[in-house]
Amino acid sequence: MRPKVRLSEEEIKIIKETAKKFFGGNAKVYIFGSRTDLDKKGGDIDIFIETDKNISLKEELKFLVELEKKGIERKVDLIIKAPNKREKFIFKEAKEKGILI
Repeated sequence: MRPKVRLSEEEIKIIKETAKKFFGGNAKVYIFGSRTDLDKKGGDIDIFIETDKNISLKEELKFLVELEKKGIERKVDLIIKAPNKREKFIFKEAKEKGILI
């Protein structure tokens, strides 16, 4: 079943596969923000990723570059929860209001 987000099946596939490549096979990927409102138009793509792997800024940037190379042309806001990252309030909100893809 396709998640209820304003992204194409191809975009969802690209985001999931790229996240698994950079952040590990156990990474959970959520879309949150305006892309979860099916009545809205446009907007950036807000992505929240939970991983059990330590993540560097370099890996985050490589992930974003790869998304663009694979055809994700919209602005992407990326939030990552990883063991080496400080806990942030937005993590809870992104997970609760986000949609797991």
